[in-house]
Amino acid sequence: MRVNKGADLQSAEIGGGTYGFGGTATATGTTSLTMTGAGWTTNAYIGQIVAAGAVYGVILSNTATVLTIDQWYNPATPNATPGSTPSGTTTFAILPGAAPAMFMAITTDAAAASATDTALTSEGSTAGSGMLRKPGTYAHTTSASSYTMAVTYTYTSTDNGTTRVYAKMGMFNSVVPVTGIMQFETLMNFTASLSITGDAVTVTQTVTE
Repeated sequence: MRVNKGADLQSAEIGGGTYGFGGTATATGTTSLTMTGAGWTTNAYIGQIVAAGAVYGVILSNTATVLTIDQWYNPATPNATPGSTPSGTTTFAILPGAAPAMFMAITTDAAAASATDTALTSEGSTAGSGMLRKPGTYAHTTSASSYTMAVTYTYTSTDNGTTRVYAKMGMFNSVVPVTGIMQFETLMNFTASLSITGDAVTVTQTVTE
């Protein structure tokens, strides 16, 4: 199901969202970029990408002078391992449009998906778990009306000994748990019971327009 916030995200992806912005930072942090005197409209850039040097981040919120991001990503390996924090005086660009919902999360919550949901209930966030959000492997056939995103999750030693039954998934524009915009939420057509290191499940989301 495409949730309501997901429809907003798709609209920004297609329509361009708020136009972009370019400038020079006056400070940066692991989850922020500041430009003194920028004059941004509060939260105008939520869901868009800020590119700074060799990394980028997904904007979670903004004030008139500060962009708060989920993390800095290495564009070649957009996963949960953050890229390097850019220089405090880096040049940067806020890109028009919206960051794609390319990260999958799964949960043991088995309630039906709802269009009003904005987060995935009971999503895991334990460091070291093999069940955290991951970038999906994208596949699409030219001229087909659908595409797929597939992720394989594997229990690690952090998960070992805890039996969980996974039943639902969501697609987000951020890899960081419990952040970002959820575009799709789907009750899976199977459940997967995992309990020991090495147990694995592959989840494939098919989106048809």
